Parts: sequence; structure tokens; C-alpha cells
Amino acid sequence: MILFFRKIRQSLLSEGKTGKYLKYAVGEIILVVIGILIAVQINNWNNRNQLEDLEIKYLIEIKNSLQFDLKDIQFNIDFNESRLSSNEIVLQYLNKEIEYSDSLKFHFANMIFTTRTLPNQSAYENLKSRGLEIITSDSLRQNITSLYSFSFHNLIDFEKQDDNSFQYGIFIPEVTKAFKIEAIWESAEPIDGQNLFENHQLKNVITTNIFIRKFMIENYYALKENVELTIDLISQELDK
Repeated sequence: MILFFRKIRQSLLSEGKTGKYLKYAVGEIILVVIGILIAVQINNWNNRNQLEDLEIKYLIEIKNSLQFDLKDIQFNIDFNESRLSSNEIVLQYLNKEIEYSDSLKFHFANMIFTTRTLPNQSAYENLKSRGLEIITSDSLRQNITSLYSFSFHNLIDFEKQDDNSFQYGIFIPEVTKAFKIEAIWESAEPIDGQNLFENHQLKNVITTNIFIRKFMIENYYALKENVELTIDLISQELDK
């Protein structure tokens, strides 16, 4: 192609057609510039397609991770609601608001332990390492970042530093001093049934545990709502 244009230019010069030569030269430059612009445009288009493919890939991965996390959150809700119910029933018994029955054996054993939030963050960490700006929607990007950096983080921090510390440092030791646990979450009996009703320390820790269980359940429901909202926003973005 270059040789073809060169022959035309040489032919115009040899024939003394300087004006036509200049016009042709200008036209050739314009064609070259147009060719360069087209190549740049194609390259930009390819880059945009690659970024869009990456965005879709990361959004699908995050959505799948969050759908798995919902199961973990629901387990935490169910677990804590069961502990809450048993603590409330045992406290009612200690306050002599209800009579003894064999069903209390289950609740004596079912008061202890708590849960941990274990989000699958690999997809989000991969996105961060590649660059959060891949997510073109500002609102979606902010929502995803807030969910992982704030909602998950704060709840996990409270679980570790407050709830677990209370459970293993205060609550469980007090409960196991008062009850002989035959099978965790299944059956336990009072060690000293006569003095059990005067065990004010036990009543205090159960009251505190009830408060913490309610607080945790409230936070798990809030996290569940945030996760469901993020999944919905990702689905809307993928539908586009």
C-alpha cells in the first residue's frame, strides 16, 4: 500500500503537477490520521469491553458469595433466637414465674454459646486488588464497600471483643457452676436446686445474656437486610 501511494506521488511530480501533488499529499495525511483515529477507537472499544467483562465477572462472584453469606446469617439468627428463648424461660423459672417441668432440662442446657459471622470475602478482596473503580455505578460501588468494610466488620468486631468475651469469660463459667450439663443444647440439671433461686449472680448474667442476644439478633437482621439489598442492586446492574 505504501509503495502504491509512493508511485502516485512520483508520477505527479514527474509530470510537473505540483498542485495536484500537494492536494494528494494532504489527502494522504488525512487518511493516515483517520486510520490512526479508527485504530485508537477500536482499541478503546476493546478495552471498554474487557472492563465490562471484568465488572460482570466480579459482580457475579460477589453476588454468589453474598447468597452463601445469607445462609450463614440466617443460621446465626436461628441460633441466637433459640438461645434467647431458653434464657428467658430459665429466668422466668428462677424468678418463680413458672413451675418446674422436664422441658426445663433442655433450656438449662440450651442457654450457652454464641455465633460467629464468617463472610466469604475472597471475591471482594479480588475486586479491591484489581480496583474498585471497575464498578461503574457509584451507588453500587459505595454500597458494596460499605457492606464489607462497615457492616460485616463492625458485627464481627462486636462478636469477638464483646459477645465472645462475655460468653466464655463470664456467662458459661457461671452457668456451668449452677447446672450439670449432661449434653450441650439437650439436657442439664441444677447442681444445687435448693439454693438456685437465691443465686443472684446467675440471674444477673442471664439477664445480661438476654440483652446481648436481643442486640445480636437485631444486628443480624440488619446485616441480612443490607446483604439482600446489595444482591438486589447487583442483579439490577447485571440486568442492564
